Amino acid sequence: MTPDPSAATPAPLDVASPAMGERLAAAWEDGTLVLPLRDAESPVRLPGLHKSVLPASLSGTARVALAGVGETFAAWRVIPQTNAPLIVRIPHGTPEDLHQDLAHEIAALTLLPPGVGPDPVAVQDHAAPSPIGHPYVVTTDVPGTPAPPGTWTHAHLVAHAEHLAQLHFVAAPGRGPVTLGEDPWALVPAGRPSLLAEVEAAAEQWRTRHRDVVREHGLEPFITAALRRVEQVEEQIAQLDGFALCHGDLCATNILWEKPAPGEDAPRVGFIDFEWAQADDPARDLAIIGGAVHGGPWYVPLGEEQVAGFVEAYQRARAALGEVPDAVADTAALRERMRAWTAYERTGMLVHVAARAATRSLHRQVLPVLRRTLAAELEVAA
Repeated sequence: MTPDPSAATPAPLDVASPAMGERLAAAWEDGTLVLPLRDAESPVRLPGLHKSVLPASLSGTARVALAGVGETFAAWRVIPQTNAPLIVRIPHGTPEDLHQDLAHEIAALTLLPPGVGPDPVAVQDHAAPSPIGHPYVVTTDVPGTPAPPGTWTHAHLVAHAEHLAQLHFVAAPGRGPVTLGEDPWALVPAGRPSLLAEVEAAAEQWRTRHRDVVREHGLEPFITAALRRVEQVEEQIAQLDGFALCHGDLCATNILWEKPAPGEDAPRVGFIDFEWAQADDPARDLAIIGGAVHGGPWYVPLGEEQVAGFVEAYQRARAALGEVPDAVADTAALRERMRAWTAYERTGMLVHVAARAATRSLHRQVLPVLRRTLAAELEVAA
């Protein structure tokens, strides 16, 4: 018997398509995009509505525009007639492509100091009950635009360092996800934290999921060298006294800038896209912005003197907030862990870029630069 085509489940919409924009506008208008907390059957959990941003009305007419498409998410700006703008971020891959469940991202946002990043509004973990047919997160909008890596100045680095110090003032007990509920650190494993175990698991995934890419581009020496670099700081990580709430992906495209306000010299800065946020080593966030290993729109090329100045500005800002743990105060150890995080994160990015180079022009352009600068850092043949 021939199946009835009309009875088939429709294919999910392309998350960056005009049709998705129309679907979002319709979901806002009928009140299903963000449902009231009092509705126990709501498929969308609201960790908290911020009355300064969202009045009681969560429906009505809204304009919707695509704000951007990143490596993992498409971001839409929903601009209601009577409410402040919101950002709806929709993953465009499979659930396996996500670093962690979307609820962990929303949970991390509930802990942010005021002004550091967006406020959490809603999260939908599953496609089936979703009014748009995809999982998504909803946050308040953060004004500003990214600064291209080549345009960063000393003022940008200092402002970023000071903003990062505010984020890291939220202390954590170890390495692990943030959860909604009374204890945000309930899922952080007890005992000595490990980074090496995570990197070993990631390396195995790179070797199996991207086996042909690793072989074609000769990436095994990079993976081996990254593991060796991380192994050198494993004991440090296990004994750290200063874990904090970390963003986890603070590349240049996730940092937004506004012009200085009247009477101010420094540009205003805000962080977005907390999909990798968790309790972690502060050195992770310090390393991701850039340095000697760079390429594409994500990493700011920095010389050794600039990196040292950036770290110094961060330590100074962190000290102004309160007691500084040894994990931050010990500059030599902090820089050593930064180098290990750079080896791990950039090697993962190299595999990712190489995997996409066959189909995406940006990644083809970035690949030789990222490969060359990472090879120099890890002391492997380019």
